[in-house]
Amino acid sequence: MYYFPYFRGRQFDLLALKTVAQQRLLPPNIIPIIEPVRDIPALPKTIAAFMDRHQPLAIIANPTVSDYGLTQQKLHDWSPWKADPALIVGHILSPTLVAEDLMAQPGQQTLLVARQYDELVAAKQTGLLTTPTHLLVPPEARIRQLLDRPTIQLFDHAWFPEHDRTYADLPDALFSDDWVAGTGPYSGYSDYGIGGGHYSEHGYPARAVTIHLTYFHGSQLRIHRFVSDDHVDFKHPKEKFFQAIAKLAAWLPTQDAAVQTPAAQQLASYQATQHFPGLGVIKRLSIIHHLQVMANYFKQNYPI
Repeated sequence: MYYFPYFRGRQFDLLALKTVAQQRLLPPNIIPIIEPVRDIPALPKTIAAFMDRHQPLAIIANPTVSDYGLTQQKLHDWSPWKADPALIVGHILSPTLVAEDLMAQPGQQTLLVARQYDELVAAKQTGLLTTPTHLLVPPEARIRQLLDRPTIQLFDHAWFPEHDRTYADLPDALFSDDWVAGTGPYSGYSDYGIGGGHYSEHGYPARAVTIHLTYFHGSQLRIHRFVSDDHVDFKHPKEKFFQAIAKLAAWLPTQDAAVQTPAAQQLASYQATQHFPGLGVIKRLSIIHHLQVMANYFKQNYPI
C-alpha cells in the first residue's frame, strides 16, 4: 500500500516537507509528490533533504498550475538529483507527452498523473500507460474498466466553504476513508491533503482564521477545524488566531496519544505563550502534523 500526498511547491509546503525529511518521519511507502510552482531556494533544499537521507520523493517535471514550467532558466532547479534512485520523476498526462519522457533509468521509478478520461483513452491506444511505475487516476468506474494495470487513486478530499459560510459550519468531519475498503483495484492512494487541489497563485484572504488537524478514528481519517469566532471582516488575524488556538489547546489533551503529535503540541503551545507565529507557520505545522498522523497509521497497518 502506497500513499502519495500531493503538494504544490509553495514555501510553507516545502518547508514542512523539508522538516519531515530531516526528522526521518516517513516510512518508504509514503512518498510525497511536489509539483513545483515557484522558482525558490526552498525547492532544491527540500529535495536535497530527501535525497541525502535516501527517502523517496516524486517531482513533477511538467507542472501545469503556474508559470514555473514555462521558465527556461531556473535559478533553483531540481535537475542535479534527476538520476538519484530515490527521486521519482513524474509527469502530468498531456498531448505533448511521449513514452521517452516516462522511461526510467535502471533502479529508478517514474510516475504519471492522468486526470481526464479522454486523455487516458488516447494514451492507452498509444501504449503510453504501460510505461510508468505508478499511474495516478481519479476513482471513476469507467477509468477502472478502461485500465488493466494497478493504479493509485487520486482524489481531492478537501472541503471549502462557499459564500457566507465558514469552516465553523462543519467543525469535525470525515476527511477520507480510502483505506476502509482495502486496496481493491488500487495499489495505493493519493490526495491533496488539507490544502486541497485548487491552486491560486496569490492565495485569497479569509474572514476567519482556521486551523486544520487530521486524526484517525478507527480506519477513518477525520479532520477537526478550529475556527476563530470573529469572521466579520479580513482584519486582525493575530486576534483571530488566538481565538482559534484556544479551542485547539482545549481539545488536544482530550485526544489519543496518536493525535498529540509534536507538531500539534507546538501549535497548542502558542496558546500558553500567547505568541502569534504567522499564518505560514501555522499551515506548515498543520501539514507536518498530517504527515505524522499518516506515518504512524501506515507504520502500524502497512509496515514495510
